[in-house]
Amino acid sequence: MDDLTGKQFGPYEIREPLGEGGMAAVYKAYQASMNRYVAIKVLPRQMAKSPEFITRFQREAHLLAQLQHPHILPVFDYGQADGYTYIVMPCMQNGTLAQLMEERRLSLPEIRRILSQVGDALGYAHVRGMIHRDVKPSNVLLDERGNCLLTDFGLARMVESTSGSVTSDGTIMGTPAYMSPEQGKDASVDGRSDLYSLGIIFYEVLTGQVPYYAKTPVALVLKHISDPVPSARNLVPNLTEGIDRVVAKSLAKDPDERYQTAEDFVRAMQQAIPINPGGKAVSRVLDSVYDRLLTEAQDSAIQNDEEEQAKETVIVSPPGTPSPSTPPPDATVISTPETPADNRVDATLLAPPLPEDVAKPPSPAPDPSVPKKRGPRWPKWRS
Repeated sequence: MDDLTGKQFGPYEIREPLGEGGMAAVYKAYQASMNRYVAIKVLPRQMAKSPEFITRFQREAHLLAQLQHPHILPVFDYGQADGYTYIVMPCMQNGTLAQLMEERRLSLPEIRRILSQVGDALGYAHVRGMIHRDVKPSNVLLDERGNCLLTDFGLARMVESTSGSVTSDGTIMGTPAYMSPEQGKDASVDGRSDLYSLGIIFYEVLTGQVPYYAKTPVALVLKHISDPVPSARNLVPNLTEGIDRVVAKSLAKDPDERYQTAEDFVRAMQQAIPINPGGKAVSRVLDSVYDRLLTEAQDSAIQNDEEEQAKETVIVSPPGTPSPSTPPPDATVISTPETPADNRVDATLLAPPLPEDVAKPPSPAPDPSVPKKRGPRWPKWRS
């Protein structure tokens, strides 16, 4: 497609190209009346020569403008200029899911959130009779907070020929790596075709690769039609069986054997990937650590208690009263200066003092044969 930089499409001044795909080119443009930048998706010029295409384009663009969902990129405007047809959308410059996957491996919580958002967007559109037909990571845009916005709804239908997804010269309309078997066979499709493509994305974000590879687009489409689904656990053994089952059902060859709605897929995926899958395990580990530390602290306190009691116990005998326990005249009585002679004090216990009119009974000497009682456990760490 020609470089359209500097062109004026209605109220939009095209400033720079943002990217180009098989079905359209995307430009950054400035809308002076709103003082904002927008993204303009421009379709190939030869398409505008077909009255059939113009009719289909206007119908699909009008339907797209009606989609109002937090995870679907909205359509601001659409029109024709200089023989081109174009669609105007918000300018998103935080990249795509495809770029994010190239940068790093996603965690299970991230995968859960992304697939939930894209699945919810598909479910919303399917209920309104809109099928995407080209669900893939590069059509999942990211905002500044990492939330997903699905774009290019209906674009494949706008540009496909009257013969379907495969043109008369053998060109395949769509993306073979994410194409459902029924799309590859040029059969009629419904929302379950989009769910197959979402299942391919699920496989890719889990394993780092798509399930099928081939040298040509046609050969790749044939793999989707006939080859068995490879297990994701063969590439990532630590995945749970529940996750693998969700992937396998999403990629069933027969649409009747897949999840029938996007809500069914999202629910199954969320059950396979809990919000905090390691929470209970973390709780058990923390409980074990706290128990060990508490036991060590209590054992140390008991030992110090016994040592202090042996050092600071005061032996008292009432004046003038003979007793077998009274020390001989030359015996030494051990006492602390702060401790009154009529009380025995365990210096390791910080109990509040008794009222003056209540006599505190003497504490018996500790019996080594009786184990000390330990204090209450700390509250366990709960996730």
